[in-house]
Amino acid sequence: MSNPSPKAFPVSWDQFHRDCKALAWRLSGLMDARGEFKAVVAITRGGLVPAAI
Repeated sequence: MSNPSPKAFPVSWDQFHRDCKALAWRLSGLMDARGEFKAVVAITRGGLVPAAI
């Protein structure tokens, strides 16, 4: 088995969900201060599952 690339940053699904919830919490604070968002943009590099969450 080859060694992982030094640029790799493995993240578990549990950590990914925690990070998504933390991001949503931060964005909700911005929304309260600035009003509604006009759009949400997601840039992916391996599928749209992370963007959908």
